[in-house]
Amino acid sequence: MDYAFRSDYIDDPKLKRQFIDFLIDIHGLDLSLWDRLGFWDRKYRPFSFFDGDTLIASLCLFTMDMTVLGKKCKVAQISGVGTVDKYRRQGLNSELTKRAMKWAQTDHEFFFLFSDLEAFPFYKHSGFRRVKEHMILHTLTPTGTIAGAVKLDIERKDHLDLIYRCALEREPVSDLLGINNAQLLLFWCLYFLQDYIYYIEAYDLLILYKREDNHLTVFDIVAGKMPSFTEIYPYIASPQDKTVEFRFMPDKLGLDRYEERPLKEDNGTHLFGDFPLENRSFIFPHTCIA
Repeated sequence: MDYAFRSDYIDDPKLKRQFIDFLIDIHGLDLSLWDRLGFWDRKYRPFSFFDGDTLIASLCLFTMDMTVLGKKCKVAQISGVGTVDKYRRQGLNSELTKRAMKWAQTDHEFFFLFSDLEAFPFYKHSGFRRVKEHMILHTLTPTGTIAGAVKLDIERKDHLDLIYRCALEREPVSDLLGINNAQLLLFWCLYFLQDYIYYIEAYDLLILYKREDNHLTVFDIVAGKMPSFTEIYPYIASPQDKTVEFRFMPDKLGLDRYEERPLKEDNGTHLFGDFPLENRSFIFPHTCIA
């Protein structure tokens, strides 16, 4: 294997540009905006092989501060995995996975990732195990409405600054399985949830949600101190609402009843190492997916 290995090269503009172009080609994802706005930091660390000056295979290891069963810990998510077509079947990603996990294993408590079906055998061979996630479904009780939820526009600097400030000051959305990573939340706001971000000044919080017919999906609630959902809901309520699903563990929301159901879509969730919630229903917070 006569290829150059490089890692932690985000301060090198040429190598970073190669990595950005690589992700565009392999995954159709352009990190230029996230990078330009200053949200890419060293917690998102590439591990790559180069053939001469050309990036041919890569993955990223995203270090995250999580709360699991009330305990703060450092964990790692693997993402951005791929190989240029003509270099496949040489074991490059397998070798990169080993190197990344060896680098991280001394101070990260477990590894997780999300994968498409095609990669399941690869991760099984690498020692990962596939697990099922469950979303939380709650039947809504009719309530009055309160004005005050403002839809945010990421094209406005003051709104983007507000989102980032809330992200930096947040507490984990869950004490059972929560995350603190402001940069990754901004990634979701910039690329996938930009139409679903609302600010409630009364509680100084963000709620990221969408409504389809009479059903709400809440992707995240970002707050320094979490109110109950009964307190939050009137700010976003509609008379037609019947149910709400939470894409995170709702232990802080004061719900008196809810159902746990397998996710409709399969995230291809895989784990490596000791994961304390593995034998119970759980869901990783939606906005922790890299």
